[in-house]
Amino acid sequence: MLPGDTVLWSADIQRMITAAALEAAKAVRDDAIKADDVEDMVEAGIQRFLDRVGIDDIPAFRKDLSAMRAARETREALISHGLKAVVTVLLGGICTAIWLAIKGAK
Repeated sequence: MLPGDTVLWSADIQRMITAAALEAAKAVRDDAIKADDVEDMVEAGIQRFLDRVGIDDIPAFRKDLSAMRAARETREALISHGLKAVVTVLLGGICTAIWLAIKGAK
């Protein structure tokens, strides 16, 4: 054996591997994110998003969304009923014209 060379036995290598694995597991366990930390991060992110889009009062925002939904449903109902009314008037006019033609009106 040359001077300065080190001989490692397999038992020594196995002990070093085990120690390294234990240290790595401890580091992962110490750095692990806890559920409360995740919840706090999510809440902070949501609050930052709401601040950026200008929403400062959630109940008022929900009322605004409800009002927009009601306005949209009203507009859709008006369009639907309006089309039905136009079709009814046109069919009534056509039927009246046919009836007057059959009766011989001048």
